[in-house]
Amino acid sequence: MNMQMSRLRTRARDFLGVGDVRAHCEASLQATLDASAENTLQRVRAEYTVMPRFQFHQPLDYHKTTYPVAFEPPVMIPGVELPVPSPDDRMGYCPQDAGEYLEWGALDHGIIMEHIRKHASVGRSCTILDFGCSSGRVLRHFDAERAQLDWRLWGVDIQARPIEWIRYHFPQHFRVAACTTMPHLPFADASVDFIYGISVFTHIKYLWDTWLLELKRILKPGGLLLQTIHAEAAWAFYHQNRAEEWVKSTLPAEMLAKPAMDVDYLYHGDATVSQVFWKEAVARSFWGRYFQVLEVTAPPARSFQNWMICRHE
Repeated sequence: MNMQMSRLRTRARDFLGVGDVRAHCEASLQATLDASAENTLQRVRAEYTVMPRFQFHQPLDYHKTTYPVAFEPPVMIPGVELPVPSPDDRMGYCPQDAGEYLEWGALDHGIIMEHIRKHASVGRSCTILDFGCSSGRVLRHFDAERAQLDWRLWGVDIQARPIEWIRYHFPQHFRVAACTTMPHLPFADASVDFIYGISVFTHIKYLWDTWLLELKRILKPGGLLLQTIHAEAAWAFYHQNRAEEWVKSTLPAEMLAKPAMDVDYLYHGDATVSQVFWKEAVARSFWGRYFQVLEVTAPPARSFQNWMICRHE
């Protein structure tokens, strides 16, 4: 900085009076520093707009001062008690059709409840956690279990905005929290009966094993973990859609060129956007170190992801 100031003073003496040199130098230097700082800030924000490349979470914004989010008005559907997020807050799910958004969430709720009934007792006062709840697309449909069986509903997500949306638009009994990509959740040991997640472990490239152990920590003995994964069916789906821009932008060309999965697993990307694939047999083996794997089911309707159904032994 001293060298910059000296050069500015020397140049200024050529066209300024002695009394103006200091003020001109300081103003010029401050302008240079301001421009440099703004350029650096823009580069940092471009790099970390979603989240830091290696572990963190997505906050409401990246400003020094944060004000309440100006959400678009939610969609109210006759006969449906809970509001539906506006298209921008459906997190990519059916942005053009609120009815389809509700239908898809109800379908996934039904799949989860089918697995719970098959492998556990559906009793009263259970706690269920939506791991990666977004703006409540599926969690909202467990309001029936809350009303009829006194279930406690929890949702967590690494994105703060959909969590904030739920805070503003769902009743207090929807308990939600923003978490991070680091494997730690704000729950006591053995405090949750069921944990489900859709399109979460499909994107956990880093510390997926530690995340499984963290979920095991908060599950009660005998509790169920229900998570979707990318396996052979997902690989084939992406190959079939390899010309789509949203596919090309998130997966490597060498993978998309192969119609069938020919490796045990593939981890691609970083903490901002990652894709994870396991062969079904490999997923059974890897996850079997931490849970009793009850079954790996084929992708249901409207999905290309398998379900991992596991029990905390």
